[in-house]
Amino acid sequence: MIYDYYKQFPDVHPNVILKAELLRLGEKFTQEALENFKQRNDINWRGFHIFSYDHNEQIFYGDKLPQTLRFEDGTPVQMRTSKVSPYSVDWRDGRFMITENGEIIADNLMFDPKPRYYDMRLEDGTMMPAIIFAQCNETIMANFNLYCELWNTHDECLFCDINATLRGHAKAESEDVVARKEPSVLTEVMRTIRALDPQLNFVLVSGGSILTKYRGQTEVEFYAKRLEALREGLGGVWLPSALQIRASDDEAWGRLHETGVSSVQPNIEVWDKKLFAWICPGKNKFIGYDEWIRRTIRAVDFWGPGKVNPSFVLGIEMAKPYGFTDVGSAVKSTARGWDFLMSHDVLPRTAYWFIESRSAFHDQKIPPLEYFIEVEKTYTELRWKHGFGLPTRPATRTVNHVSCLCDFEYYHGHSAASKKKIEERGGPTVIKPGDGGYVA
Repeated sequence: MIYDYYKQFPDVHPNVILKAELLRLGEKFTQEALENFKQRNDINWRGFHIFSYDHNEQIFYGDKLPQTLRFEDGTPVQMRTSKVSPYSVDWRDGRFMITENGEIIADNLMFDPKPRYYDMRLEDGTMMPAIIFAQCNETIMANFNLYCELWNTHDECLFCDINATLRGHAKAESEDVVARKEPSVLTEVMRTIRALDPQLNFVLVSGGSILTKYRGQTEVEFYAKRLEALREGLGGVWLPSALQIRASDDEAWGRLHETGVSSVQPNIEVWDKKLFAWICPGKNKFIGYDEWIRRTIRAVDFWGPGKVNPSFVLGIEMAKPYGFTDVGSAVKSTARGWDFLMSHDVLPRTAYWFIESRSAFHDQKIPPLEYFIEVEKTYTELRWKHGFGLPTRPATRTVNHVSCLCDFEYYHGHSAASKKKIEERGGPTVIKPGDGGYVA
């Protein structure tokens, strides 16, 4: 029971513990909740993703399941579906809740509203969110390339289901799919978003690797042209932004920096060198572990301290058969990496591993909750040690829905982003239904 975990970790806020559980195990839905969703059109439904975040069958936009749920105080949790999860989203007595074995463990849930531009289409009929979708009521997610060429050589990251997700989207009747976005279309959709949904004020760019060329463009040329198209759609002035792309050489970093994108995220995924070679064979084959780290640190010379934010997929370092077998060793390995990177002005990010049924790791077992709590505590302590604030947005409490990184700072920290400091300033620390558009 979740209450046993609350007793096991008395120094951790219950919302952090419950969020960690939902991220690692996902949730299922009662028939009552599903019936309520079917009758609504005001929620930002799951769909158009680059990864599925589904443990069983893939969920699409027309299935009408929320993209993000929020606890009563606004804590955001990415929806991850699993029919075998012990946690259920239920609808009772006019409100949503999370239950375990029928007992209410979180009440008065809220969801992010559907953006206005989601009802708009391009001239050819394509749904605009198929080009750029929204998450957490603040973030614009532009996936330039939904196809990763590492799969062509069987070198994909073992936890990843990007190409399988694309194939699923292509068969879905309820959502359009555009695998590789053209610059002119990105500009048009971005202009529409800024006109209709100005609350979406952070741009996150991602996509799969291009090993060869696409229509004569290298990967860097492909991404740079589309970044410039987004900037044009923003009226020539960037919003805060981040680019997820492979670790690049100096020439490529310079070209990408010229576009004006605010930060870069060359995702390392796992620190241990042997595990990197096993879990990320393409990254190891085409760039290599040592070179990936070197290029990541070099990016600081272009974007500055704290603006290079590679992601680590928490938990994959315990994958079988080569991963660490005990929590302490896994945490220490990752902590060594974070300590090293932070000492070179690189500020990592975190995301929880979720076992997706169409990835090579589909038959793995997720690590225990203890691992996620201890590794997040360690990250927070290292960040304080090195004098860093939170990573570049979208890692703020209201929009970071894939890990508890910001929630540790909110509930247990002392910075301007902490609950304590927000209350001292007289600001709101609880999001209520209707605040900022959140719906119950």
